[in-house]
Amino acid sequence: MVKLSDAGKKALDALVAETQAAKKIPGFGLAVTNLDEQLYVSTGGYKAYDDPSSGPVTPETLFWLCSMTKMITSIAGLQLVEQGKISFDEPIYKYIPEFKNAVVLEGTTQKPVTNHPTVGSLFSHSSGLSYFAFLPDPIIGLSANYLFDYSELGTRAAAHDKFLELTKGMFPGIPLVNEPGTFSYGFSCDILAMILEKVTGQSLIDYTKENIFNPIGIKTTFTLNAHLTDKLMELSFRNSDGSISRWDNQVELIPRYPKEVLFAIGGMGAYSTLPDYVTLLRHLLRIEAGKQVAVPVLKRETVKGMFKPQLSAQGAAPVDALLKMIDATNPNWDGTNFSTAVALTTKDWHGLRKAGSGFWSGWAGTNFVMDPTTGIALVSGTQIVPTMDAGANELWNKMEAIVYANLED
Repeated sequence: MVKLSDAGKKALDALVAETQAAKKIPGFGLAVTNLDEQLYVSTGGYKAYDDPSSGPVTPETLFWLCSMTKMITSIAGLQLVEQGKISFDEPIYKYIPEFKNAVVLEGTTQKPVTNHPTVGSLFSHSSGLSYFAFLPDPIIGLSANYLFDYSELGTRAAAHDKFLELTKGMFPGIPLVNEPGTFSYGFSCDILAMILEKVTGQSLIDYTKENIFNPIGIKTTFTLNAHLTDKLMELSFRNSDGSISRWDNQVELIPRYPKEVLFAIGGMGAYSTLPDYVTLLRHLLRIEAGKQVAVPVLKRETVKGMFKPQLSAQGAAPVDALLKMIDATNPNWDGTNFSTAVALTTKDWHGLRKAGSGFWSGWAGTNFVMDPTTGIALVSGTQIVPTMDAGANELWNKMEAIVYANLED
């Protein structure tokens, strides 16, 4: 069983100390696991940037996962596939009739979709749904359908209708930026969550708690309360000159406590400690490896599918383009694909993750990778916007390099 050497732990300790002293990013945390146990966890900084009175970041600090939520929603959807309640081949409009009249955007014109997106295309983010069908205002902010206060609508059905209305926007039908089959990053997991709620009659909040979080023994959640809000790390803002400011509502966020979460955002609405998230990754890696798990959330065959590319080379090309926007300094993006839940490397990264590793990141500075070949998973996190923060990327890249350079049997 692969382990992290003592030298590796000391090197990570030094990275934590160096990062905290430099104050290039707000508070942060790191966690590493193998198939059997957590190997390392450490934190630095304060829950509010450079404010000791806010308290230090600890392993119990809650991070907004943002797009790292998508894997959770995908796991929930895969459970329904296993149960025969939904199928990859079904058209989305079977569950959400509005998709019957979806339109494909071509420059300044729209045409009716000819290849209706399927449920399966939601898992691989190849449905044509995109964050970029029309851009948020401000450009660094979130889409209008993420910001609406659905609690005022009273029912989930009304919330679903409003989300679809806001997704449609000014277009004659729900907009797709391309015919299905090509990666397009956007609202696929939100629509998957909507299908789950329609099929099960449960909220995504209750379903994931009952079928994912409780069986694994983690406290990841889509809802906050007074106690959890006190544990939540505040966001910070990176100014155009590179300095960092305390959070002052520079952009609007998804509704939070004390508002009711009537429609949980399946694409970015979850909160978790980093040790809990790495526990989820370890759970999946153990299933993939055929190791005993007390209450497995998925079958081994399904988990193995999470590490298999779903897109053609042409269909996956936009994945590379998106990742190069997130971190242009990384030379390894070429050939990235997407599975039923995560982005996938299709080649070994020299001295780093192996081919077949699943990974993704979050809008506010979180990252993860799970590498079934090596048998490890890593998570790092801070909370800073605008997204694609260079400081958050630098922390992650240094962490991954240290871990892989210091593994031993």
